[in-house]
Amino acid sequence: MRFLSACLGLLWGLTICVSAAAQEVVPLGSDRELFCDETMIAAMSDCQILVHQPVPREIAVDCDKPWEGNACNYWTVLYDDQAKIYRAYSHGWTVGDGVHQPHRLAVTTYQSEDGIHWTRPNLGLFEWEGSKDNNIIMLEAADHTDCHDFSPFIDTNPSAKPEARYKAIGLSMGLKGLFAYQSPDGIHWTPTSEEPVYTDGAFDTQNITFWSEKEQKYVLYYRIFSEGGYNGTRMIARAVSDDYLHWTNEGPLVFPEGEGPVHEAQYYVNQIRPHYRAPNIYIGFPSRYVDNGLTRATEYLPEWDRRQERMTQAPRYGTAVTDSVYITSRDGRHFRRSNEAFLSPGLKTKDNWSYGDNNLAWTVIETDSLRDDCPRELSLFAKESAFTGTFSRMRRCTLRIDGFGSVHAKNTIGEMTTRPFSFTGKELSLNLGTAAAGFVKMEFLDASGEPIPGFTLEECDMFFGDTLDWRCSWNGSTDVSSLAGKTVSLRFVMREADLYSMKFEE
Repeated sequence: MRFLSACLGLLWGLTICVSAAAQEVVPLGSDRELFCDETMIAAMSDCQILVHQPVPREIAVDCDKPWEGNACNYWTVLYDDQAKIYRAYSHGWTVGDGVHQPHRLAVTTYQSEDGIHWTRPNLGLFEWEGSKDNNIIMLEAADHTDCHDFSPFIDTNPSAKPEARYKAIGLSMGLKGLFAYQSPDGIHWTPTSEEPVYTDGAFDTQNITFWSEKEQKYVLYYRIFSEGGYNGTRMIARAVSDDYLHWTNEGPLVFPEGEGPVHEAQYYVNQIRPHYRAPNIYIGFPSRYVDNGLTRATEYLPEWDRRQERMTQAPRYGTAVTDSVYITSRDGRHFRRSNEAFLSPGLKTKDNWSYGDNNLAWTVIETDSLRDDCPRELSLFAKESAFTGTFSRMRRCTLRIDGFGSVHAKNTIGEMTTRPFSFTGKELSLNLGTAAAGFVKMEFLDASGEPIPGFTLEECDMFFGDTLDWRCSWNGSTDVSSLAGKTVSLRFVMREADLYSMKFEE
């Protein structure tokens, strides 16, 4: 019986040993599995889980209109496959610094044909300083009973009515609760009740809802504080609903010790959603809020004079900084956190080291690549220039499809064995890449851990290259249907390579 190392030397802040749970059979079926965490891994040797950081690209939106401002935040980016258009949403606001004064909060929308080049639709819905020539879809009332944050989604529930194809949740600061909204087109919105639909939380950030295909319920992820009210550490909680009006509280998200939010690195937003290529996997992008107070390093951060001006309103407006990590779950409640930052500020500029910078939009979209004939890629959108002047910006970043993390082998030959699983399908598709001198080979093991004749390492056709869809073969044949429904596992042997995801295809 073949075994790799009995313990996994994963870079997740822990050493994880093979347990009975790791040997339980996973009914994988035809689901895609991502190797952005160790969920499907039973053992590894000379490999690690590597976090892949998004590559900054062009500025997608300069939020420089009078109703937008330096605190445009809580972005949502969606693709409407019926209208064949990408839509983005944000709230416009300005944080005063002694020079620039706050204004009424405005919820705004943007659109794009390709997810890369964005424009403001001239909607004519709300008046701003005597003109309706703007992209405002909601405007804060004087008593603050309108939305502070507003997070739409396109409802894929088969029973959703056409007039409620778009849904959204939004916080009313004045009434201290979440209101539900609906829209037929993502532009014209109406509340679905006169009272808040949920009040058991703090909510003063972006709160996320969606229809879960896996759970067949609406899911809400929202802000709480560890000590109740607005006291303690910023955390994430979850609730579920059958009708989007009546919600059941399921409590805070559960993390292994040392991986969840802590007072020194609190979670400011959650940005959780099922991955569109693997709805069985929930992936979120919390922004980590860190405030080390006033130190010599704080004074070295960009635009110290402006920070001092903002600190007259609130000290944290000058001392707090933010970055983003990713978190993953298979059940929506128990999460793992990436072992390092997913989106870091980088070398200091005036645009990347303020409180609110590096907040990622909800959610990830797929777009064409602007590089020659490269395959499509993921586009993520990050806020920058928070509080630094009169306006902020949304920058597009890109990532390989499924490329949040990978099982990574360096120049030393490494091995990884999956947990036992069963599958349906005929061919094994891998998303993977190697260096020129790298390679990947794999073999199927039976329930006792022995190589299966016809699918051994020696019979495997070696892979080198880089592709989103490599159909694995043994002696030239890609047909693995004879193993479907059986308990098997996969053993990978690799050098200078990254394994991102796998799926059994028909």
